[in-house]
Amino acid sequence: MMTLEALRAEYPHAVDQIYLNHAATGVLSRRAVDAIDRYVRERHGLNIENYYTFAPVIEQTLTQIASLIGTDASRVEFVSNTSAGLSILAEGLPWREGDRVAVPGCEFPANVYPFLNLKDKGVEVDFIPHNEGRITLEDIERTLTERTRLLSISWVQFLSGFATDLKAVSELCRRHNVLLSVDAIQGLGALTLDVEGAGVDFMSSGGHKWLMGMQGLGFIYVSPRAQELIRPVAGWMHGPVDWERLSDYDLRFHDSARRYRLGTLNSVGIAALNATLALYLDADPAWCERRLLGTAALLAERLDELGLEPYGRDRGQAPLSGIVTYRHPEADGMARYLSERRIAVSVRNGLLRFAPSYYHTDEEIAVVAEVVAEFLERRSGS
Repeated sequence: MMTLEALRAEYPHAVDQIYLNHAATGVLSRRAVDAIDRYVRERHGLNIENYYTFAPVIEQTLTQIASLIGTDASRVEFVSNTSAGLSILAEGLPWREGDRVAVPGCEFPANVYPFLNLKDKGVEVDFIPHNEGRITLEDIERTLTERTRLLSISWVQFLSGFATDLKAVSELCRRHNVLLSVDAIQGLGALTLDVEGAGVDFMSSGGHKWLMGMQGLGFIYVSPRAQELIRPVAGWMHGPVDWERLSDYDLRFHDSARRYRLGTLNSVGIAALNATLALYLDADPAWCERRLLGTAALLAERLDELGLEPYGRDRGQAPLSGIVTYRHPEADGMARYLSERRIAVSVRNGLLRFAPSYYHTDEEIAVVAEVVAEFLERRSGS
């Protein structure tokens, strides 16, 4: 297993800045940058048509993803982003007029608009009530109706950091004969997941946040149950390709999740994700989860002590993910103050969101607390 020192050496930005914005976009490791550089240089002249030589990297990356989420590579396929994956689900299910979709009322728009767009098919969306981004099983069950076909929920809520008990939710969905779809982008790379053990039917995620990959590349997981229902969109790589008879049109789809591949992939993004997943797996996802949750808990403890008002959890309660969020009347001002001191955070819906990762040190968290305390002192003094 890698040491913390070896891991931090992969992220040179950590020398002079404290990046606490992984819930917005992750950082690129040296391995990822090297992989991008190798790919681009190869395409630059050494091996311009590198489709065949790069094919093993594509397959290896699908295997890495499958290993990461607890399934077989045949159940995983690349998409451009989380929204694209959820749109495959939304547009592919055989809806009937009067069908309903249940979605928490605190979801990121990527997990809402694909289903609102079904209104012209007679499909309605029911929003599950929440308490500062926290959702209960009771509220989910009360929202389900006899016509609910799908529940689509974030594993980790983008603002509160609330982590859903997917196993419990899937058991509820099974009792009501409802498909379970999961937006996993705020959890993968931060927490560990077993999609088959949890009973997830469909999952979509981008790779550019906690997984530290490039923007513009994500992936989906499709269970055999879901695949039977989700009609794929035709492209030209959705089925076997006979390069000797390209004009003998024969519309067939792969038996695996590869049936959802439309055409040419984001190969440079795959090269980067391949490298960053190798680094993550070398570091050990379980170790990374423990480190991240410990760091988030320490940050929350220090900021709670300063009197900031937590959002999505009670004061003194440890975060369930890497997201630690606060209310503050001058959230934008505090974010600017931190940024001027090379500490990156974000403001979403007027709330201050901190999102550390597993490579941070306790000393860095102490520095963040000191800078926040300094801002609060100056504000009170003025």
